[in-house]
Amino acid sequence: MNEIISNFFTQAGIIIIELVVGFGLFWTGQLAYQKLFRPRLELNLELFVKDNPAVAIALVGYYFGIVIALGGVLGETAINWQDKAINLATYGATAIIFMLAGAWVGDKFILLQFNCEREIIQDRNLGAANVEAGNHIANGLILNSALAGKNGSWWVSLVCWLIGLVTLILVSSLYPRVTKYNVFAEIEKRNNPAAGVALAGLLIATGNIVRVAFYPEFTNWFVSFTQYGLILVFCLLSLIGIRWLADLILVPGVKISDEIVNQEIPNMGAGLIESFAYIAASFLIAWCF
Repeated sequence: MNEIISNFFTQAGIIIIELVVGFGLFWTGQLAYQKLFRPRLELNLELFVKDNPAVAIALVGYYFGIVIALGGVLGETAINWQDKAINLATYGATAIIFMLAGAWVGDKFILLQFNCEREIIQDRNLGAANVEAGNHIANGLILNSALAGKNGSWWVSLVCWLIGLVTLILVSSLYPRVTKYNVFAEIEKRNNPAAGVALAGLLIATGNIVRVAFYPEFTNWFVSFTQYGLILVFCLLSLIGIRWLADLILVPGVKISDEIVNQEIPNMGAGLIESFAYIAASFLIAWCF
């Protein structure tokens, strides 16, 4: 009985330490977000004076991405609580750097057709904010496995992360061909939140697929990356039919694209259903591995 109580308090103490360090990382992350990624953003002004929901959505997505990235190291054993705190802080600081780099890549290569910063801060564009939040979460999912491997070097982690980002760019560039409409024009010109949330769901699902592909432990460059590549291609191909199935099964008799773009007021519910279909499919695929 005494041993059970002792173990409980030990575990509770470790959890408290992780929470303290974790929220310290959130503070560091939001400071870096303002100073390095969005230097023209006055966070308190936008959130609590102007009540800008687009800024809140993008920022929460960034926080969520950090949480998911930290999941790659939480729960790992350490000799003592000091080592646990140091490992978490070191890993968290590294994850924040990669999160900011991934956010920059998203701005320059995924949302390259318009100025995302202006759309979110000045125009309060919920569609753009949804996509940025989705990119942050997808980046966190990629980092969750890319940075957490035990047998690979930092070079392996870097290559895995870069492959993940390239995959996000590729999927987002092909997405308009699947939907048969210009999703980026919808977001910029119509401030279409439904189009944004649908694309955000696809990015999150892709990030989750990348996480699954890189989850097996690294052995060597040829064997491991062959395995990673086969899993990644198979899983991405499995997502191709998801939108068709969403039209057929989730909303029979209705075309999701029509509801998102051919309505006077875009149907947010249709965007959420499409987003759900992608994310749910990615988790079903992940659990099968």
